[in-house]
Amino acid sequence: MASHRLTRIQRQSWDGSRWKASILIVAVILVSVFSLLVNMTYVKHVLSNVPLSPIQTLSKLATSVDAKSDRSCSIPTFRASSRGRTRNISCQRIKPSEQSCKLAEKYFSDQQPRDCGSYTELCTLKFADKQQYLHCHQEACPSGVFVLGTFSPKMGTMIWTTFPTSEMLERRFQQLVTNNDSSMKTGIAFIECRANVTSEEHVTTNTACMALQDDVRKGRKLYSKQLLIFPNITEPVDKGTREKTNSRLNINILLIDSVSHSHLFRTLPLSLERLRRMDEDRSHGHYVFNFDRMQSLRAATHESLQVLFSGQFFQLRRVFPFRPMFSALRKKGYSIIWNEDICWQQNWGMAKYFDVFKESWMDTRWDQFQKMASSSFVDYSGASIASCEQMYSSCVKDPFQKEPVCYNGHYQHWYTLEYAKQIQSFYQQESKPYFQYTEFNVAHSSDGNRVKTLDKDLEAYLEYISTTNNTLTVLLSDHGTKYTEYAMTDHEGHVELFHPFLFILAPRNLADFVGTLGMNNLAKNQDRLVSFLDIHLMLRYLIGMSPIPDNTHLSDFDFQSRGLLDTISPARTCSSLPLFRGTGCICDTVLNITRTIQDSGHLVLAEYGLGYLNNQIQSQAHQGRNNADKLCNRLVGTDISDVIETKGKNDAIEVKMRIYIKQGKPYRTPDVYSFIFDISWSSGRIDVGWFGPISIYGKYGTCRDRDVDPVICICDVETDPTTDSGIASLDKYTRTFNLTSVMRRTSRCLTILERRRKTGLVLEAVNLCRGVSIEFEVTGVTKNVASTSGLPARYIIHGEGSLFLVAFLLADCREDWSVYYAVEEHSISIF
Repeated sequence: MASHRLTRIQRQSWDGSRWKASILIVAVILVSVFSLLVNMTYVKHVLSNVPLSPIQTLSKLATSVDAKSDRSCSIPTFRASSRGRTRNISCQRIKPSEQSCKLAEKYFSDQQPRDCGSYTELCTLKFADKQQYLHCHQEACPSGVFVLGTFSPKMGTMIWTTFPTSEMLERRFQQLVTNNDSSMKTGIAFIECRANVTSEEHVTTNTACMALQDDVRKGRKLYSKQLLIFPNITEPVDKGTREKTNSRLNINILLIDSVSHSHLFRTLPLSLERLRRMDEDRSHGHYVFNFDRMQSLRAATHESLQVLFSGQFFQLRRVFPFRPMFSALRKKGYSIIWNEDICWQQNWGMAKYFDVFKESWMDTRWDQFQKMASSSFVDYSGASIASCEQMYSSCVKDPFQKEPVCYNGHYQHWYTLEYAKQIQSFYQQESKPYFQYTEFNVAHSSDGNRVKTLDKDLEAYLEYISTTNNTLTVLLSDHGTKYTEYAMTDHEGHVELFHPFLFILAPRNLADFVGTLGMNNLAKNQDRLVSFLDIHLMLRYLIGMSPIPDNTHLSDFDFQSRGLLDTISPARTCSSLPLFRGTGCICDTVLNITRTIQDSGHLVLAEYGLGYLNNQIQSQAHQGRNNADKLCNRLVGTDISDVIETKGKNDAIEVKMRIYIKQGKPYRTPDVYSFIFDISWSSGRIDVGWFGPISIYGKYGTCRDRDVDPVICICDVETDPTTDSGIASLDKYTRTFNLTSVMRRTSRCLTILERRRKTGLVLEAVNLCRGVSIEFEVTGVTKNVASTSGLPARYIIHGEGSLFLVAFLLADCREDWSVYYAVEEHSISIF
């Protein structure tokens, strides 16, 4: 292959003899160099003579962004008096720009989600002498029959039974309750009024959407439906260990997924007003503590809850380590209730935490779920069981859809809160301790407005909480919204992703458990940087668990044994917290960070990031069952943003950025991924430190390759049947980030794509031949560059595929850089 050179010649004066001798020497050198570089490509870049700092960071070729150049607006606060108390706090929240606040108002101020219509009451539950009685209204179902749906704990399905009259239904329900039938233990039952259903007909499917479609075909019209909630509380199996006493503090946790501190103030005004009234009115039985510097350890529910319940981080467990905390609760006499608006049959919520969502367990999944719940000491999960029927009757499988889930005139979360309230009322009346966790996913949507539907029902629930006693309520979120346009395009929207909210509603007698010092520390810590780990350590103390030893994983971080109940240092910053990779800090005082305008070096890193993912896609698809289909698209970059560089130890640097990727059809906006790159200038090595999607999760579920990780697969939901899905040419590979590749064909099948930029070079290989695998080697010599892999390096590329090879990046921006490389094919395999 011919050599390609960029050279610079300096003209000088020479006398004749020296000129001839010099020509001879130069000729000899050129011949020698040429003989060494046969079939090699030479890429050299000469920087313009601009004085640069000797510090080797990418930002020296970029323009720093002055964060103070843009006007800012304030972060909302729970109390107006708290604005002036934070001068001595090291963590000052990053201020949003005025433009960010205007965008937030544009996206979230006017839009209101649809309501759920009117409520129909078919039956009424009455309580007398600790007994439950059902009274049904025949006039509410004049042209049909009543259908009772109860949950079978043996089969894990709903069983439907028809009754011609309301009296027959009432008698059957009373019989089930009186005999303490196993179908009543969940504390839920469904009542429906239907037409054209015989009294002998039973419906046993738990897929209500399929049943509804079948009913339409058979003319069995559904007139109305109702969910009855009656927590049928019984003692757990090991009731001999329980303490029937009021000496234990009840613990009540409510988590709203995907709501930032600021978004709470935008979307839940009624609930906030209720909290303020509780805070101001001393006649209420609770103190209200608001922690306005709550830092997410990672913008993911699974990891956040693992820290909350176990104190363990970084090592993500497939099965949640509930057992130590819940075992301690059980030994102290607590009942444990787990409520959520996710059906246990889906791969979310409890099913994910228990790791029971496996294809091979389809027939035994309920048995596995029960075993895991029992071994984790979870006593009641009726709200999750009810969620299945609620969602399936609306023909959705999870609460992550755009529209809110409705059932008989109420939002789904109304029933979840009602279930939680009725269980609490029972334990309050019986003076028995309980630990209740309730999770809402209504905010987990792409528009950010659906959470507004929670406001009225949450406000009513908080009013109920104000009447309870001996109960500590923790109201919080795990992170901000990920999937709105605001989060994906605006810097403040991105910061909000890592800034959840936290309220603690403490009963007046909390000082009996934590002392005056603990109460004072709760108040003092409201202005300081806190995290899920501080909450966990507080819960450990309240439950009576032993403190985490000093020589464990906490030893590298700034934490106190009682968490929020101890004094948190006002000097605490994000460097003192165990943040997962990819987690942004909400503080504006982090050292050694430069926010930059992207340059060509950042684009080289972005190409490496997408090449890293494309190689994974190719490898997983080739090893899987559907490798011939190539369902996942090659990831093509369109732009980058939010480039942040952080200096590490010695001469290392961390570069974080967002990468925008060409979307699959029919979507109109690019998909967005966040990347972190680790660069060591001393070793000359570049690595992908972390990556994660920011776009809507699961939107390619119907077209993706099942053998490829769904996190990295972008595909066409809608396809053009006239377009050949196979690789017909190099066209789909030659351009990315608006740069066209230089093509260097080494053989009939193999082509090397070369993309040069001012501060680096990227090499990619393409194999155009079907059914042919090629093994080849890349050798070379480099000067003044860091790279993603060393040379020489061997590769195998499969038929009709691409393979990212290597990226080279300028190291010292005061000197020139160059890359010599050659490609040699070693073997070809035909399959």
